[in-house]
Amino acid sequence: MKAGDFFRNGGRYLDRMDTFFDKALGRNGKENRFLTDIGIVEVAGFTVTTRNAAKNYVTSPFQDFRDIKGNSGKENSAKMLFDLVCRQGLRGKNNIEFTCNFPGGKGVSRRVTSVDLYLDLEDFAKTSEFGGQIKGGKKINMGNQYEDDLTQSLIDYCSGQTPKKYSEHVNQIVSALTEKYGSAPTKAIGEGGKNQKRPLAKKGNNIIISAGGATTNNIGSTLTDITLEVDGKPVYISVKFGSTLSFFNCGIRSSGKGNLALFPEAKLKAGEIPDDGRDYLEMFGIDQQKFLDVFANYGKGTGTTVENHIERTTLSPGGKKALQDMIKSGVGYGYWMCHYTGSDLNFYEIDQNYMNKAATLVGNSVEINYGGAGGRGKRIDMIFETQSYEFKFNIRNKQGGVYPTHTNGDYYKK
Repeated sequence: MKAGDFFRNGGRYLDRMDTFFDKALGRNGKENRFLTDIGIVEVAGFTVTTRNAAKNYVTSPFQDFRDIKGNSGKENSAKMLFDLVCRQGLRGKNNIEFTCNFPGGKGVSRRVTSVDLYLDLEDFAKTSEFGGQIKGGKKINMGNQYEDDLTQSLIDYCSGQTPKKYSEHVNQIVSALTEKYGSAPTKAIGEGGKNQKRPLAKKGNNIIISAGGATTNNIGSTLTDITLEVDGKPVYISVKFGSTLSFFNCGIRSSGKGNLALFPEAKLKAGEIPDDGRDYLEMFGIDQQKFLDVFANYGKGTGTTVENHIERTTLSPGGKKALQDMIKSGVGYGYWMCHYTGSDLNFYEIDQNYMNKAATLVGNSVEINYGGAGGRGKRIDMIFETQSYEFKFNIRNKQGGVYPTHTNGDYYKK
């Protein structure tokens, strides 16, 4: 789950905060059982790390659900903290870390239930209680729904009909394109269903985000969700919804289907990192031994998986260039961005000048969070800024195990 699942447009979204607390407190017919990347867990409590008015990061005291139960004052305070981190967004060091345990029961060893597990919000699956997949039913994804509605409205416009939904968005898009090209769109085609993959690839010695396997930065035809025809030529539109935007999401464990085998599990367990994996870590200045220790030590003991789990690394000239090249490949050019936050629409062209600015790092350092912000997770976070964006990349397991399966990144437009 993400922060936007609980807080949107300046307020709590639906009743999902209450649902979470009802489950954690075992009330109103709900059980303290949450589906996560590592299976079903019980939530014992949480801490939040947020930025205060002085722009310093502060971590809250532990919010223990045993103390909260039956105490409305403590419950309201805990919800305010949950609200705060969701309102600010999980950017930079902002984080909510849950302390969890595997459920007990007949035949379950205490050695299993007594181990504290430290999970981030995105480790929790978005089940039907929180607007996710309903077993046997159809999932309603707000981003997909917006894309479908906007596509139909643009088709209606190009057919000479009045759009039934998001007419103001259509007007804004048409106005911008007419100003740029001197002509309005005459045809609209929905392309989002193609869901074209963008696996990591090698370009020279660097690792980049490919365009369907190709190593070009001219990526409009690959990532288009809606293709408009303007003056007989295609104009590619990428549609994004929500405050937190996904930059990339790539498998890293095996080399199947065009993926680079950066971190095969057997190699990591043996204390080995393939050359491509070493290149990827060097790009961010990640210490290779600490990287291995995060996963080898996960779930062992109560402290952080490594000492000094938060470090700011200084990039080498080669590492800085490699990271900027990777960002360029992810942002690319040759399309228009249609970003609807849920309240505001931002529509702008992504050309080569925009790409270059978006990929220009502020400074030459990256903050590395070994084990996540709390230091106890099965992940490494990489936090940095460019002139246009705040980025948060990570290397983590998304398939129920410990060793990493994916690397992905989110970004926030400044």
